[in-house]
Amino acid sequence: MANQSEITITLTDVPHDDERAVTAEGLRAYNEAQAGYWDGRPLDILVRDPETKKAVGGLLGRTSLGLLRVDLFFLPEALRRDRLGSRILAMAEEEARRRGCTRAVLSTLHFQAPGFYLKQGWEVAARIECEPPGHTRFHMTKRLS
Repeated sequence: MANQSEITITLTDVPHDDERAVTAEGLRAYNEAQAGYWDGRPLDILVRDPETKKAVGGLLGRTSLGLLRVDLFFLPEALRRDRLGSRILAMAEEEARRRGCTRAVLSTLHFQAPGFYLKQGWEVAARIECEPPGHTRFHMTKRLS
């Protein structure tokens, strides 16, 4: 490897998968060395159209080292009823428990779903004012054990 004075730093919004993998694999190896094991894997729950079988929404997350991280959760407006969102979130939490997770984290904007998550037993861990002015991001957590 080149010495630090020869290193090039590049900012990009179109990274190649193999380039992203270098950072992801490096962090995974470091975490495994520190924790003594690595159990990270995706946890996705997809909602499919009954006719086309194509995904129309769902929850995208991952579990690792005892933590469920909900990265994205979206349901089309027409499906935001009959507790579908609650069922999906409960499925993710239950699978996370099965994988040994004791905590869960997520981030949501004030116009998205903080009220929904509060009703599901989540707590606000941090409230951050963000852009545009007047908007707030909530970092939320839930104990799963």
